[in-house]
Amino acid sequence: MSAEPELFRINPQTRESEKIEKVEFAELGFRERRDIQEWIAANPSILGEDLLIICKEFSGFDRTRERLDLLAVDQAGKLVVIELKRDDTGVDAHWQAIKYASYLRRASAEIIIDMLANFAQISEGEAGNILVEHLNHPDSLEAVNADQRIILASRRFAPEVTSAALWLNEQATNGNLITCVQLTPYRDGDSLYLQATTIIPTPGMEDYMIGIGSSPDGGTGITSHYGQRKENEEDAITHFMKKVADCVVEPLRPELRPNRRSRHAGGWGGGELNIRYYRLWYGRSPWHNRHMCYSVHLNRRRDDEVDDWPVEVRFQFTREGKNARLSPTEVGELQNRLNEIRIDDDQMPIEGIYGGISVGRSSNNLDDHFAGILAQIIRLFIEQITPLVNGLVNDFEEMRNQEDA
Repeated sequence: MSAEPELFRINPQTRESEKIEKVEFAELGFRERRDIQEWIAANPSILGEDLLIICKEFSGFDRTRERLDLLAVDQAGKLVVIELKRDDTGVDAHWQAIKYASYLRRASAEIIIDMLANFAQISEGEAGNILVEHLNHPDSLEAVNADQRIILASRRFAPEVTSAALWLNEQATNGNLITCVQLTPYRDGDSLYLQATTIIPTPGMEDYMIGIGSSPDGGTGITSHYGQRKENEEDAITHFMKKVADCVVEPLRPELRPNRRSRHAGGWGGGELNIRYYRLWYGRSPWHNRHMCYSVHLNRRRDDEVDDWPVEVRFQFTREGKNARLSPTEVGELQNRLNEIRIDDDQMPIEGIYGGISVGRSSNNLDDHFAGILAQIIRLFIEQITPLVNGLVNDFEEMRNQEDA
C-alpha cells in the first residue's frame, strides 16, 4: 500500500472516480530554484502555515559561502529556515538546514527587518511595520528569533532524513524543530497541480493520544508560554470562533460570503495578555489576497480571577506578494472612506501599513448570545466594507500606475 497522497477526479453525475497522473518535477522540466522556490516565495501557504518570507538565496554569512533557499518568520516570531529539494532530499538535507539555523541563531530583529526590506525593496520602517503586523502583537518584536525551526520540502524524503527529523523533534523542548512537507506534482491533461502534505510532525496526532496529567492551559485554551501555538487543537475557543464564523457566513448574500477561513483559532502570547484569533477572507477574484480579512481577536488575561473575555473584531486590508503593502496614498484613501462608515460608536482605525478598523466587545461567557453579537458586527463590516474595497481595487491600480509613471 502506497504511503504517498493520491489525487482523484470525481464525476458528480456518474459518481465515477479517476486517478490523476502523478508525475516528477524533472519530467515536467521544473527546477528547484527557478520554479519550486519561486512558487513558495510568492505563496508560502503552500507549506501549510502563515509565513512571512524575509529572504531568498541568502548568502550573507561571514565565514562561509553557503546559501540557504528561503528564510521566513512564523507568527510566533521564530525564524524558519526553508530548505527545498526537487525530487529527492538526499541523505543530508536536514544537516544543511541545521547549519543554516545555527548561523542565524543570534540574528537580531534589526537584522531581520533589514533582510525583509532588501527582499521586498521597501524601507526599513515599512519592513518593521509588516513584521509587526504579521506577528499580530504590539510587543512581538521582543520575541523575534527567540528560537529557530526548519521546514524541509521535497518530492521524496530519504529515510536518513525522516529518521533524524523524528528524533530531533522528540528531543526538542520548545515545539517541533523540523517540519517535512512532501510536494507531489500531478498532471491532468494540460492542467498541472501541486499537492503539499505535511508528513512530519504527523498532523493532528495529539487528537488520537491519551496522556497523564492536566491541561497546561488550565482548560482555557490559552497557552502559558510566549509564542507557543496549539495548531491542531479543537478546544472550546476554536469551537466558539467557528460558531461565530458560521453565524456570519450563512445569512450573507453569495457574492459577499468570504470563501476562506482559518482552520483553528491560532494564538500567541506575551506579557500579561494571551491572544487567540480567527479569520475570514476572500481568495477569489478580484481579491486573491490573503491579507484582506475580517477577524475576531480574543484577549484573555492570565489572572484566573479575571472572568471577562475582551474581544476585538477587525477588518484589515493590504496586498499580497513581494510588495505586500499599501502605499501611503492608498492607506489614506482607504481610511478616508472607512471613516465615512459608521458601524459602531466605539470603532477605531487600525494604524500602520494596513488600512482597517476595529470594534471592541467583552463578555463573561463564550456562549451563543455572545457569538451572535460578534457575528452581527462582522456581518455589518462585510456588508458595508466589502463592496467599498471592491470598488477601490481599480482605483488603487490607477494610483499605482500614476506613481510608477
